[in-house]
Formats: sequence, structure tokens, C-alpha cells
Amino acid sequence: MFTHSSSLVTLSLLAMSSWLAFASAVGPVMNQQPTIFDLIQNDPDLSEFFNLISRNELVPTLLKFRQATVFAPNNEAMKAFTGQKDQDLLLYHLANVALTTDKLDQSVSSELPGNPPLWIARRDASSYQYDLYINDARVIRGDIKAMSTRQDEQVLHVIDKVLEPIMTSARDPQLSNPDAARLLERAGSFNLGPYQISDFVQQVTSHKKLSVFATPGRHTFLIPINRGFEAVSRDKIDPKVIDGHIVPNVALFSRPAIRGRPVQTLAFSDNLKVTISFSNESLPSQEIGSRIYVQSNTLVGDFHHPRGVVVAQVVKANIPVRNGVVHLIDKPLIVIDIDIVNFLKEQRNGILYEFYRIMKDFATNFMEGITGAGELTLLAPSNEAFRKLGEKNLNALLANQQKLTEILQLHVIRRRLSSDEIIQNPLLSHVESADRHRRLYFSAFGPDDNITVSVEGGGVNATIIQPDIGALNGIVHIIDRVLGVPTMTVIEKLQSDPIMSKTHALAIQDDFLGRMQAYRDPYNPRIQQKFTMLVPSDDAWEVIHRTMGSAFKKLFMGEYSYNVRQILERHLVVGQELSINNLTSQGRDNYLQTIRGKVKIVFVENGGEYFAEWENIRARVVRPDVQCIDGVIHVIDHVLVQRREISVSGSERFTVNALLLLAITLTAIFWNARALQH
Repeated sequence: MFTHSSSLVTLSLLAMSSWLAFASAVGPVMNQQPTIFDLIQNDPDLSEFFNLISRNELVPTLLKFRQATVFAPNNEAMKAFTGQKDQDLLLYHLANVALTTDKLDQSVSSELPGNPPLWIARRDASSYQYDLYINDARVIRGDIKAMSTRQDEQVLHVIDKVLEPIMTSARDPQLSNPDAARLLERAGSFNLGPYQISDFVQQVTSHKKLSVFATPGRHTFLIPINRGFEAVSRDKIDPKVIDGHIVPNVALFSRPAIRGRPVQTLAFSDNLKVTISFSNESLPSQEIGSRIYVQSNTLVGDFHHPRGVVVAQVVKANIPVRNGVVHLIDKPLIVIDIDIVNFLKEQRNGILYEFYRIMKDFATNFMEGITGAGELTLLAPSNEAFRKLGEKNLNALLANQQKLTEILQLHVIRRRLSSDEIIQNPLLSHVESADRHRRLYFSAFGPDDNITVSVEGGGVNATIIQPDIGALNGIVHIIDRVLGVPTMTVIEKLQSDPIMSKTHALAIQDDFLGRMQAYRDPYNPRIQQKFTMLVPSDDAWEVIHRTMGSAFKKLFMGEYSYNVRQILERHLVVGQELSINNLTSQGRDNYLQTIRGKVKIVFVENGGEYFAEWENIRARVVRPDVQCIDGVIHVIDHVLVQRREISVSGSERFTVNALLLLAITLTAIFWNARALQH
């Protein structure tokens, strides 16, 4: 926290007190509205902040007699704050002008000596609203107007977090409002907690880049701590790497920074293009909050700066400086100087620590195998992915060494596979995993500026939440689920998998899903039956849309649920869990016992691909053996349906209606004729 020479503070307080005493003596007392002091005093949710005000000699007078804006933390925020609550902290929440939210621009000067700025950010909350942030605090109640005793306007904004100024242990007034360059130069004078940054400062100085950190404006500075240089060669920290740690023209505090949205760094030019973005990792319920990560993405590289992503954890966030905000991170960005196994070892406290723990303690052979495996791609489940398994499933997996090894092998591809390659090559729908009995199925969906990549493996569909982390011997993609350990039923899989959404939309009709849930083992009614389901993909339904447009509309209108049920029943087997090998081994003369009855659907294997043949339709099995806890799904690229099943049904319905109308008409004529006879 700031400390100043006693003479400076004394003179400042005497001058301010004299001015206020004069103002109160000569000024008219005409106030009809409460002052901002009164508002804070009478607000139960601001009692903690008012206690801080009431212990101060100067601030109550300021809030009664002059123009002001106050950013007041609510009680919850004050109780959560563990720093020193003194006059400096209080003055950092005050401005000497009255500013409503529409007048808050990019920054406002605080009343703390040196007048360090408070940084303003707006983040869209919906099409018609936005969230307003002061540094890292969100305004939860704004534009509460008051009036000083001299009729000066005052404005109160209630915020959900305490605004913490940069803290110094030195008695140097020149450090009261430092820019990022001064912070680097005099790092030892500021309270940065247990972190030191001298290694990065040395590189900045040797490359004559200190002036960049003194650039006026509002910028974001990402400063690696010394610990991060233990596994990184200092020779790789060049001027371009230093530029890649600076985001110009925007002060990105951690909360208002939009997760996953890339922003350009100073290292963004024709020959080298580097962006950074923020992300979060939720912590277990016994811990509070979340970890914050920042990643660099070298989109266009060169000989010294290869393409790829580097992820660093923010260890101390939101240090406000005169020209923006500083975040301390646990390693340098941009530099790819580590292999995959050592990258995982770095995750002992990171987003992959659970994955690393399991490999280290339960699968050392697997870890040794990928160490000398050459180039590869690793799909690494996050900590949260393992928590989703549940303790029972996880313990069962760890107790089965063979099963665990198979699951881990399913997460490995024996070559580099970037997200760009997946997105730009739609034909790359599946690749072979290191568990050579199983494949991985990739899909990309969403708008061009926000494409999501998912992977299906062993019945589990996972989303890549952090793609393209670069390593010397390959690429790591962080995923949100553990592949190969199903935790969903067939119905839940239909509901959640993006390529099955149209089949799910149809299955809702006529309570088809409800009837599936009702199927029980006839010998033990408490046991749910097993299912085998052929699920037409969304692309399969698009084929129907193109070739039978009117029929497609009828099915999805909801008025032809009987037809929908007939079609889906042909795709569903109850009582058996049939793998693709089971189906292909049945031969051409066997019939599949579906809910619709015995249907001759022939499964054949051809060059490593599988096909389902029914009447004159040949559907490719695009994803075989999607395992669920109550059965298996085989995704096919064509719906097993004929045009007559939809169009004729519609004609029959029309015919029945016409006959009914004719019968009613004839009946009416008959009774009218009898009435005339009488």
C-alpha cells in the first residue's frame, strides 16, 4: 500500500481541510437531497465501506461538501478483501467529479495521491445491455445521485469488488502513480507478493525495449516471473517475443476480458502474427474461484518463432499502472522450448495436473512410451474432465491397468494434427488413435469467427477447449471430457451430440424418448434394457431435405409424428447391444429385430469402412460403436426411409379425411330427405 512522506500528507490534509472549512462557512446550506455520505451511511449493504469512511478524518468532509463520484464496494466485496484497509485504499475509490455511467469514458482519475487512473470497460451482457467494469470490479448498482451541502452533484456506484491500487513499500512520491516501465525498473519497491521478475527485466533491458513499457495510453502488459525461466532458454527471448507480451491500446483486466477472444499483440505484423486470449479453469467445490490463464497463439511464424499456442497461468492479476494493467504470469509466452512430457510435468498446479498425476502414478509405461514416440498429437483431458467421471468411475478405471492404458492410448495420435487442419479439411472426419482398435472422429461447427472443434472417441464426445498448444515433438489439445469412458445413456447422447441434433428433435415427437426410457428387462424389471440404435446424422437429414423437401417439412412440422415413430423404430433394436463387428458378422440372410419388427438391414465392411444396406439404400456408418452406458449407437449418413412412407401417408390421411367428409355430407342429405318426407 502507498506510503508518503509525513510532510507531504500533512500539507495535503491541511490544505484540503482549510478549503472545506472555508467552503462550509461561506457557502449556502440549501441542500434538500441526501449527500453521498448520507446514502452510504443509510445503505445496509455498504456498512463495511462506511465503517472504513467513518474511521477517516478527511473523507467524510469530502463526501459532504464537494462534488464527487464514489465507487463503493458492497459488504461481500469488503469482507472478501484481505489487503490493508487504510486511507490510500479509500481514496482510490473516489473521484473529484460527478460522473454517471454515460459519462464514464476510458478512465477517471482517482483521489489517491498521484491521481492514478481507474480504468473503465464495457462488456456486452445482451443485445440491449452491457456490464460496466471499474478496473476488475463490476458495477452492480449505478447512477445513484446525491447532492453536496453546497449543491454540487454527486454520484454513487456500487461495485462487487474492492479496487486495489498498486502497493509500494518505498517512501518515494515518484512511485505513487507508476507506468509499467517504472514498475519494471523499481520492481523491488512494489509489493508483488512472493514473485520476482528480474529475469524478464534483464531481457527487456538488454534488448533496449524498456521504452515500450513507458508508452502512454492504455495497454496490457504480461510479465513472466523468474520461475518461468527455469525451463526456457533465455536466448529465445528476443525483441519480438517481448512485443508478444504487450497488447496495445486496451487495458484488459481479467474479468471484463472476454474469454477465448483473441486480441493482437505488438508482435502482429506481416511476417509474424501473435495474438493472446484469456481463459478460466473452474476449481473443485472445496476451493474458491477459478484459475486464470492467458495464451499466446502464433498464427504466422518464422524460423525463430514457430506456430503454436503457449499457455501460462496468471499468478497475480490486475496490477493497475498509469498506462494500463500488468498481469504476472508463470512462464514466457510465444517460446516453444519444451517437449510434451515436460509440458505435462509443468502442469503440477495447472489445468492438466490430474492428467499428469494419473500418468505419473498409474501409467508410467504410457508416459515413457510417448516420450520417445516421435511427433504426436495428445488430446489431454482437463482437471474438470476427470471430475465429470465421478469418483466411482475414476477409481474403477485406475484399478484396471489394461483398461487405463487403452483409454490413454485413445488420446494419442501418431502425428501432428492442428485444429486448422481439422477445420479446413472436412474430409478428415476420422483418424486412427494409438489404440489401434479404435478411431477418433472429428467435427467442426459454428460461425467462422468462433468455430468449435469436437472429437468422438469410445462413445464420448469431447470439445477441444484449448487447441494447438505447441511442443517440440507435437501438439497438445486440451479437451473437456475423458474419451473412452461413457457416462451418458443413449438418450443423453442423442440430446448432447451436435451431429445427432435433428434425430433428437424428431425423437421428441410422440414421446418416442419416453417409450425408450420405459423399456425394461422382462426378467428383471428394475434393469434398463440395452439398445442398439442407428442414428442418422444431421447431414443424413439434409439429404432428405434436398431430395424430398416437402416430406422433410412434414416430418419436422410435428403433425406427422406417427410417420416419424415408424421411421425411428426401424432404426432401433431393444434388448441387444450390437457392436459393428456383431452386425457385420451376421451375414446377408439375417434380419435385424428392430422395434418395427424383423427388418433386413445388411451390414458390410469394405476397405475399413462399414455400410448398412436396406432395400435400395446404402448408408455409410460414419461413426461406429459410439458406446453408451446402456447400449451402442452407430451414426449413419443416410436415413433408412423411402419416399412412399411419407408422401403416401400424407395422401392416405387426406383420403381418410375426404371419405369422412363425404360420409358426413351423405348423412346430412339422408336426414334432410327424411325430414322433407315428414
